[in-house]
Amino acid sequence: MERERITISIKKDVLKNVDKTIDGTNIRNRSHAIESLIIKSLDSINLNNVVIMLGGQEALKYVNNTSEILLALQKFGIEKVYIAVGFLSEKIKQKIGNDEDYGIKIEYIEGEGSGGVLNKLKNKFKKDTFIVIEPEYTFDKPIEDLYQIHRNSKSTVTIFTNNLDDMNGLYFIEPTIFGQIPSGFSMLKDDIFPKLAQKGELLVSPDLQ
Repeated sequence: MERERITISIKKDVLKNVDKTIDGTNIRNRSHAIESLIIKSLDSINLNNVVIMLGGQEALKYVNNTSEILLALQKFGIEKVYIAVGFLSEKIKQKIGNDEDYGIKIEYIEGEGSGGVLNKLKNKFKKDTFIVIEPEYTFDKPIEDLYQIHRNSKSTVTIFTNNLDDMNGLYFIEPTIFGQIPSGFSMLKDDIFPKLAQKGELLVSPDLQ
């Protein structure tokens, strides 16, 4: 692979952290360390493309766990989250609180089913991989680790779940899915995911929690 020599200036404390990644095997030297860190950064997911699905009749049941999800996302560096709500929206907003409670920007959205909600974000998510989280989900691994599994799979959707019966969990979704979502009411698990599975574009990982 053709390479080009460049000269850069880096703060000493940053350079010390770069040098800590050098192990002589996977990362051989300082140049290799800088290159690897740049590649990893370019491959990382857009940390503002996150939706928590909190609609339905049992939504209030999962408010507390949703709060735990928000706190976990803040620790992972997520800056903004969309929370999809339904007819219990006002009660949910009151119970969850506001941005200051989590150190993360929260925007509430409503739509016709989980598919309809995503269609409302189509213009915002049309270029990048995005994340959809069911409120029952409990984090066991960092977002970036899960994203690398999804990226390597080359699937349109990767589902991380410990319940294969209802498939609730965390989904990494490519924006090409918007070509599969009809206007109006639709549900991801009932209307969209089965079609993707038939085409081999859906990966389910049941063993990560």
